[in-house]
Amino acid sequence: MNILLLDGLPEEYEGIPISADFRNMIQVDLILNDPDINDIEKTIASLYQLYPEIPQDIPKAIKGLEWFYSRGKDLSTEEADLQNKNAPNQKKAFDFNQDANYIYAAFYATYNISLTTIDFLHWWEFMALFEGLPETTLIQRIIYWRTADVSKMDKQERSYVLKMRKQFELVEPNSKKLTLEELNQQTKDRVARRFAEAEAAVRQELKQEKPPI
Repeated sequence: MNILLLDGLPEEYEGIPISADFRNMIQVDLILNDPDINDIEKTIASLYQLYPEIPQDIPKAIKGLEWFYSRGKDLSTEEADLQNKNAPNQKKAFDFNQDANYIYAAFYATYNISLTTIDFLHWWEFMALFEGLPETTLIQRIIYWRTADVSKMDKQERSYVLKMRKQFELVEPNSKKLTLEELNQQTKDRVARRFAEAEAAVRQELKQEKPPI
């Protein structure tokens, strides 16, 4: 596990250079949410977002993607952060696409950071700042309304929270979001059944996308 204050912000994974800007990982999140992309296409597109040059060791590359996206954490653990709030078995807290305006406004008001014009912001730093946004920001209030347990609230408070939850309800895609943990597990399962076929498909796709010399 990487400790941000001690280990700093990684710019590589096991010696492999990575593209660490927050925009790349937001693109990964959008890719994983896209119901029109199959698993292999999700893998390839996500790897392109992280690596300037995709490593030959595809399973290792996917492991690096999972590690970096989760900020060095084990996605199978139940850590109380924003990424776990977006786990499939819990209420979805936010969406980078649908909540883009609220996230932008919160960063600008709190940190004087314009997410549209900043040249570079490390993904891990971006998420640390995201999690540190004050409860007074609209995006944090929206996250609360979407995820709060209303069962122990009095009638008036419950009515208000449910009203706001409805107002800021997320539009879910037609198919289930594939998390990086699930993507990695599917890759492991595929390795067990037919690794050669899956790896060949990925390599063939990458070969076709290389520009002619």
